[in-house]
Amino acid sequence: MRKAAGCGTKQARRPFLCAGLTAALLLAPFAARAQGVGYLVPAPARDNVQAKPKYDCDTPDAPVVTLDTQSKYKQDDAQKAALDEEAEEAYTEAVEPLRIYGRNLVKITNAYVKSGPKNTAAAACALTWLDAWASAKAMTDLRSKQAHFNLGQALGGFALAYLQIRHAPGLPEEQKKRVEGWLRTLGQQVVASMSDNKNVSGRNNHRYWAGLAAAAAGVATGDKRLTEWGIDSARIGLSQVTPEGTLPLEIKRGKRARDYHIYAAEPLVATAELARSQGVNLYAEHGGALDRLVKRVIGSLDDPSFFEKATGAKQEPYPNDGTVPPSRIAWLEIYQSRHPSPEVEAALASKRPVSSSAIGGNMTLLFQGGE
Repeated sequence: MRKAAGCGTKQARRPFLCAGLTAALLLAPFAARAQGVGYLVPAPARDNVQAKPKYDCDTPDAPVVTLDTQSKYKQDDAQKAALDEEAEEAYTEAVEPLRIYGRNLVKITNAYVKSGPKNTAAAACALTWLDAWASAKAMTDLRSKQAHFNLGQALGGFALAYLQIRHAPGLPEEQKKRVEGWLRTLGQQVVASMSDNKNVSGRNNHRYWAGLAAAAAGVATGDKRLTEWGIDSARIGLSQVTPEGTLPLEIKRGKRARDYHIYAAEPLVATAELARSQGVNLYAEHGGALDRLVKRVIGSLDDPSFFEKATGAKQEPYPNDGTVPPSRIAWLEIYQSRHPSPEVEAALASKRPVSSSAIGGNMTLLFQGGE
């Protein structure tokens, strides 16, 4: 590889110049990428839509109205790090229909965004899917604390999907009204279940996911109270970030501490993006806490030694080849679109496109403008 000018034998005398040139070279592929539209996809110009849009719209997945899930971890494990195999199997079976719906929904909304957006038939299909669950009052009969946590994660994906298509021309207002009413109701459920939660789950990743759910539902429906509650929930997490970039309550997860930091950062970054649309810069709050957290996560993706020292436990390896799955770091596309760095680019480059249905699907498409 050709050396950057000025970084040869005189490198020691000009470290900052060399660092800047190196960073510029590493960021070159990112700089060439188009900027994405983000979550708030604007309405296309009237003369910029397909005259006869077509989209093969499948039948919506059956609504999940009632949910009664239990924790997949051993109840006598204080760290909630050891899985109970039978409980995990039952849990997966119960939530799989919810996950499948979320994945299928964002594929449709992403198809609309990918079209230009020009294909209003894809947007109409997504609205039909949302309306099917709204009309059935999906996720309104929750019968366990864990089920409320599941709603806290799922709702963010629903609302962020709706944000992508809500400005598409020609969508029936009656359907939009039902969907927005349903999203608002679910957001209120999340707030009600979490507001008086004095347990650890009222301050750890469960609260951050609930915050994203409320903020997304609030922005999608114009409900300022939900939006503000969601943003304040993110602040609960940011206020706990240490100078080293860790979350003490996630450190307590022992051998899963690294993974739970990745998991906790996801809703915090997504909420920061929504907050930005409301004129709130969460990145700057608590002395740049969110940046510290993200940098700690980035540094641990290939080397978990920091978390092993912090917890005294070897970190749980990821399945298959041991590397972090692309879906776990899809949220880094949001961060990279606002705070580009060579380290984040290097983490994402070989994994694109990265997608997570919990935060709106294909993040490479939404925030980097490409596949």
